Amino acid sequence: MAVLFPSNYFLLSFWFFLGFWIIYQAFGAFSAVVNIDKPIESSIELVGVSGLVPVLADLAPGPGVASRPAFNLLVRIDNDHILDRHREGGSVKVSYAGVPLAYGSIPSFRLGARKALTVAVDATSEAAGVPEDLLRLMAAEQRMGVAQLEIGMQLGGPDRESYSWSVDF
Repeated sequence: MAVLFPSNYFLLSFWFFLGFWIIYQAFGAFSAVVNIDKPIESSIELVGVSGLVPVLADLAPGPGVASRPAFNLLVRIDNDHILDRHREGGSVKVSYAGVPLAYGSIPSFRLGARKALTVAVDATSEAAGVPEDLLRLMAAEQRMGVAQLEIGMQLGGPDRESYSWSVDF
């Protein structure tokens, strides 16, 4: 039987450690690629607003005249996953100071692996209009340059996903 010198014990330990380290690193890289729980990433852009601009320009309608806002949005949905994703449509809610202003819907879609999709969404109000106090708050905050809409999106599918943004108005 061969006698191992102290340097041989060191080399043997080093090679065992290096082998385990390589396996650990390879497993970590592999699990990052095959991670099925990667969520869909999304962003939103406010393209247009109607029904609020004359009101916010201090041309407020008289009492009894309601303002029905409508918002044109572009929703970009990115699938960074290596598998296709399917969602059963969804909904979009546009709010200001916690008060819902308009609702829209997103059609069902299938998104290929590592692909992106842009959807135009028209969010409209079917309600009676925007309360006067909220219109005054919007006009004041818009003059100060701090007015922001809260936009929430919920996608349907095997696992419901929710997204929210604050968009300058």
